Amino acid sequence: MIKAIGFDIGGTLVDYHKPLNWSASYESALKFMCDKNDIKWTEEKGKCARQILEKYNTRVNPREKEVSSDTIFGEIFEKWGESISYLDKSKKSFYEFFQREATIYDDVKPLLHYCKNHGIKCCVYTDVAYGMDDIYSLKDIDEVDDFIDLKLTSVNVGYRKPNKTGFEIMLKNFNCNPDQMFFVGDEEKDMIGASAVGMKTILINRNKQEKNFNQDYTISNLSEIIKIIRSI
Repeated sequence: MIKAIGFDIGGTLVDYHKPLNWSASYESALKFMCDKNDIKWTEEKGKCARQILEKYNTRVNPREKEVSSDTIFGEIFEKWGESISYLDKSKKSFYEFFQREATIYDDVKPLLHYCKNHGIKCCVYTDVAYGMDDIYSLKDIDEVDDFIDLKLTSVNVGYRKPNKTGFEIMLKNFNCNPDQMFFVGDEEKDMIGASAVGMKTILINRNKQEKNFNQDYTISNLSEIIKIIRSI
């Protein structure tokens, strides 16, 4: 019997309409951030900030322990010689640039309704970009907030997937044996981390490209999870 399901966010529950690697959009996002906060933009500032962001870009430089947004943007502001009084609003603006087009996939609500009606607990666990604070990263699922029983991010867990810590927290919180819980994600790290603690793994493959991460199940639409549950 399945007691709980964990979900990644980006590419699983939310479509950001942007590539996973933000490098190509650094300059546009930084200019947007400066414009929103009356910070003077210069090419030198852009070059400096791009170098710092690239250093913390986990698509280029993977890390296990998470780094806070204050650390990343504090480093940028120190190099820029800007007052940290702008820091919180500036971080918000930078993240907003990438979140403006975020939409919940159409297949999300029907599945979450099914889970709620059948007593299946739901959790999200996501790795965030550039130490994005929970107040920003979790707003993308506000539309389905009532269906989520536990919200984990690499910031509040302290580690990024595939580290086992977040997956162990899920099991403990829901008092589940590993074989009583699914984890659904769209990347290899989701499958590795969940498998490491014995969870059943479901790869959501929305673009239907060939992906073999040793997952237990592969789906292209979240509605298929209902069939899996009923078959167990």
